[in-house]
Amino acid sequence: MFRRVSVVVQLTGLLAAALLLQGSRTIPRAKPQPAETPQTIIETILRLEERLDEAESDHRVAAVDALIADDYSGITVGGGTITKRDVLAAVSGNEQTSSRSADREVRPLENAAVYTALVLDRGIDPKTGESYLLTTRVTDIWQKRGRDWKLVNDQATSVPLDHLAGARPIRRF
Repeated sequence: MFRRVSVVVQLTGLLAAALLLQGSRTIPRAKPQPAETPQTIIETILRLEERLDEAESDHRVAAVDALIADDYSGITVGGGTITKRDVLAAVSGNEQTSSRSADREVRPLENAAVYTALVLDRGIDPKTGESYLLTTRVTDIWQKRGRDWKLVNDQATSVPLDHLAGARPIRRF
């Protein structure tokens, strides 16, 4: 004799057992990311600074945009303040033609790093059409945000060429 109720009870029991078995599965744990050491932070920041210099020199706005934090602020050689929008506007133009760095140092902190360097910028002034040479000491602040490092702040100070006698040679990329 076939009982409809017993089939429903059996199916309900099988469904409950399947749900219990599914719920008892051990979820695989994600492998933790290896902790960054001071040396790996230094290497990362130096690599990011090279990317930033190259992207700015080659007018690759998207690459610069990816490296700079949305809330970035900077202080120019003339003492003015700039935002990410200002940097991207400058990169999209053709004013700066090359950038080289020397005396590059990185001081790693917990989730940030301080980068300092002597920077030599060569370019053509779009207003006058004349070439220029600008040397600055820069301090850039990088911060780890999630999995990425972002440039959050920088400051540039003009350095007269006659003060460069003790500087290490400008590094060529």
